[in-house]
Amino acid sequence: MEYIDILNEKGELTGEKATRSEVHKYGYWHRAIHILLINSKSEILLQRRSPNKEKHPNLWDISCAGHLSSGDTSMSGALREFEEELGIKANKEKMKLIYTIRKSYVPKEGFIENELQDVYLYKADIDINNIKMQKEEVSEVKYVLFETYEKEILNNNKDFVNRAKEYKEIIETVKREIRKK
Repeated sequence: MEYIDILNEKGELTGEKATRSEVHKYGYWHRAIHILLINSKSEILLQRRSPNKEKHPNLWDISCAGHLSSGDTSMSGALREFEEELGIKANKEKMKLIYTIRKSYVPKEGFIENELQDVYLYKADIDINNIKMQKEEVSEVKYVLFETYEKEILNNNKDFVNRAKEYKEIIETVKREIRKK
């Protein structure tokens, strides 16, 4: 059974932990990671969430996302999730923390999401044929131009996880990073 460290509202560890279901049932603050994989063609790797996911099943989403297990640092959690979900053994030096989002909402009755989401940018050319999807998490992957992703998200395309509100600043940060090449 996976345990998650509980945080206070400032994002500090409380020393307590709970199961994933308890975290969402009681709305405990916790940390998650998001990773945006961008290749040299300015394409973002998107994943279609598994139809069995509790939140946002069958929707297109960012490259990788997940909760930190108890004892994980943000970076160790990001590296672990990347490898678990997509089979990508990431280079820690290329994993760049670009933003932290504080998000509190109720996606459905009985499910309270109080998260600090650390958003990472990973710039690398990963062949889509080398990706090994974790079937419980991911049903499909594809690359799209980042500007296409931006339009879809900001126009609230119903086939995508709705990240328009919190991702406006992240999109601008990623566009600056893409221009750096």
